[in-house]
Amino acid sequence: MARILLALVVVLSVVGCQQPNFAARPKPVTAQSIALQPGDVSGLQRCDGSGDLQTVLRKEKSNDQVGYMENATEWEQWKTQGATEAYLAAYGRTPADCAALSAAGPGAPSGGLMAGLVVTFKDAAIAARTYRADSTLLGFGPKDITFIKLVGGSVMIGTDTGLGPQSVIGSGSAAGSTYYFAFWQNKVVDSFFIAYDLPPADAEGAARNVNHRMST
Repeated sequence: MARILLALVVVLSVVGCQQPNFAARPKPVTAQSIALQPGDVSGLQRCDGSGDLQTVLRKEKSNDQVGYMENATEWEQWKTQGATEAYLAAYGRTPADCAALSAAGPGAPSGGLMAGLVVTFKDAAIAARTYRADSTLLGFGPKDITFIKLVGGSVMIGTDTGLGPQSVIGSGSAAGSTYYFAFWQNKVVDSFFIAYDLPPADAEGAARNVNHRMST
């Protein structure tokens, strides 16, 4: 009996070794996983205004009906055109900086703020077409680059940005504050990034990190 049990153990061990290797599968890439992460920022805290677009719109509805209606309408249009999900990630130096994201907030941030909106699409062609359309969502859009030009800042377009052929970055200063914008398309993703009163190297580094996640 002992020999039979031993033989059975050996057989089961061999069969077990021949089973497929069910290695842990990598987590799927989502708008949230691509968006700004804590490791992209330094000395900033995550803002409560961050979240998937439905969550952001739900919060906005309670304190800014006009803004909510505009943004909700725009998002419905984006979804009709092929957008699948969107995620807003924002980080501020202080709670007051984070509050600047809201229409009910104290105004422009004073300590530093970094915010990025990531939108994913059904395919790369739709993402590229939407990027070229200069559409606006949650206030991110062409007017930010126009602002940079008006204050005499610098604007760079295309491959020289380091973010791909469909990209634009702008930086400048006005009323004692510095601004950095980066809008670009990579594969099935459009990204919209803004930094206020933060070192240029920090802003550029965060944008590159987001772009790297878009590329993988």
